[in-house]
This record gives sequence, C-alpha cells and structure tokens, in this order.
Amino acid sequence: MTAKKGAQLDKAFAALLSEDDAQALEAIAVIHEKGDAGSILPLLHALARTDDHARQRRIQGLLFEVKVKDAAAELAKALDLPELLDVRKTAIAAFWNAGLDAGPHTERLVQIAVEGDAEETFEVLTVIENQEILPERAARKALSKLKKSVEQEPDGYKQALLVDLKRHLEDRLGMH
Repeated sequence: MTAKKGAQLDKAFAALLSEDDAQALEAIAVIHEKGDAGSILPLLHALARTDDHARQRRIQGLLFEVKVKDAAAELAKALDLPELLDVRKTAIAAFWNAGLDAGPHTERLVQIAVEGDAEETFEVLTVIENQEILPERAARKALSKLKKSVEQEPDGYKQALLVDLKRHLEDRLGMH
C-alpha cells in the first residue's frame, strides 16, 4: 500500500466515527474504493460504535461484499475481540454474504454457535451450509463439541438450530 493510500484510509477510518453523517458516509465511500483486508476491523469497530441505522447498513453492505485477500482471516480475528462482541453476528454473516472461505475457521464458528446467542447460531449454520469445502478434521472436531452441547441447550429455538448444524456436519462427513 502506498503512503498516500494509507494516509487516505487512516483519515477515512477516523471519519467513520464522526458525528457528521456526510463525513462518515464519505469515509465509507473512500474505504469502499481504496480499502483492503486491513479495513475490516476499523469498519467493525465503527459499526459497533454507531447507532445510526443508515451508517450501519452502509458498513454492513461493504462487509457483505468484501472480496479482498485475507478478508476471511481478518473476519476470524474479529470473532475473538471482546469489543466487537455486539457485531460478531455481522462478522459471521460477512463470510457467506461475501462468499469467503470459512473452512479454516470451522471449529471456531461452531464454538460460537454453541456459546453465542440464537442469532449467531443461525449465522454460523448459514455459513457452514454454504461452504463448498469443509476441512474434514475441523468438521469432526466441531461435530464432537456440538454433540455434547445440543442436549444441554435450554433455548428450544437455538437447540433446533444446533441440531440442524449437527445434522449438516454429519451429512458432510458421510455419517448418514
């Protein structure tokens, strides 16, 4: 990345948090045009800090169409940042919306499905269902964790999602 492009992006990341909607929306446009995988975490931080619905939709729109190298790794990194917990389901949804390879992150995603809320579980199920290839070892480990959790889940809706996820992993592993 050139120094000029880096400076433009840094300025845009700062403007994302601006109270001035025009400035923030201009920043989103700059990031859309010049951004790379390094833009993902600042976008998620901005999403977590804004209550403005138009701004949230624009940021989500960018994340849902991100097609840059290392995007999946950056999204996976975001899954473990406590300050991004409120936007974790958006990070998960970005994997399948953008058509990114979540295969290397299968175990972590299933762990979130087990530990997170029903909305996160739904997003994980959608990501896993839409993966062309799941690494067999990771899928087996994930399935093992999942089997232990399904019966213990008190929320009926989330339990149903976990059962669907379990069945899907079993089908993918040829266990049915």
